Amino acid sequence: MARKFGWVAGTMMIGALWSSVASATLGEPEASITAEMQLNRASIKESDHGVYHVHEMLLPSGTMIREYAGLDGKVFAVTWNGPFIPNLKQSLGNYFTEFSAAAATAHGTRKHLEVRQPDLVVVSGGHMRGHHGFAYLPQGLPSGVSDGDLQ
Repeated sequence: MARKFGWVAGTMMIGALWSSVASATLGEPEASITAEMQLNRASIKESDHGVYHVHEMLLPSGTMIREYAGLDGKVFAVTWNGPFIPNLKQSLGNYFTEFSAAAATAHGTRKHLEVRQPDLVVVSGGHMRGHHGFAYLPQGLPSGVSDGDLQ
């Protein structure tokens, strides 16, 4: 239990320390993505998948962040892969407090954390310089899209 709490606390600490690595916020409008990309000197690539848009940002740190926005313009999912975990407080926005509380009681290991609630799913794993994960709002998934489409 102490190890799990240490990993969760470490993950949140890394997220707080990397506050300059911002991304759009879960549940918020996608319009903020371009402005934040410029702030972070990240390169961005956009693609259209019919019922949603994907914004891929390669941050100077080497971490790739993909932000998924529905046709309503709201970000319903965020995924990451790279040497550093993104700022989860920024990425999860209003859902960060819920995530923090659930993570403290979630079943996980030092290398894997999974929080599944009716309104928020966060899965994070990896090792030093090799982190990956995703967060999404189940109620925000467009029709016909599953969490498997986000990876």
